[in-house]
Amino acid sequence: MDNRLWALCFLDEGVALSVISRKETRCQWLSDEDQAREYLLSDYLAHVAELGELDEQQTTVARERFELLMEQYPEPETLVEYLNDLTSGLTRILWFGPLSALAEDYGDFPLALRAYYWEEYGEGDEDPVTPVVEDDWIYLVEAMDDFLLQDDY
Repeated sequence: MDNRLWALCFLDEGVALSVISRKETRCQWLSDEDQAREYLLSDYLAHVAELGELDEQQTTVARERFELLMEQYPEPETLVEYLNDLTSGLTRILWFGPLSALAEDYGDFPLALRAYYWEEYGEGDEDPVTPVVEDDWIYLVEAMDDFLLQDDY
């Protein structure tokens, strides 16, 4: 599996949650960081605009804010904090980063995903913080949808 692969995982909240009356999560897999950042400025922003019922002018302003934040905060974790502040009550990004980080990092979200992964795909004796080897990343990707629907974020 390509080690440049990135993911944007988000959870719809607020109005969207009350309309569908259940948790709605999405995980979009993208070929690399450049495509992931473009996705934030296009499809994800369009989704936010739809949830927030933004008009064309408000969407343009939101895009300018997204672009400014992306310039000022190139680190994914910091960028996500600020984007989530802007979209509070509509949708919340749970993960924006490379697949390799999900498989190896020790942040809250990667650790929780790996604990779920090892519970579902492991042999029962793995430490939940154990990184997933690159050859098994495809199974980590498969586990993502069920994981997002199982746990509360």
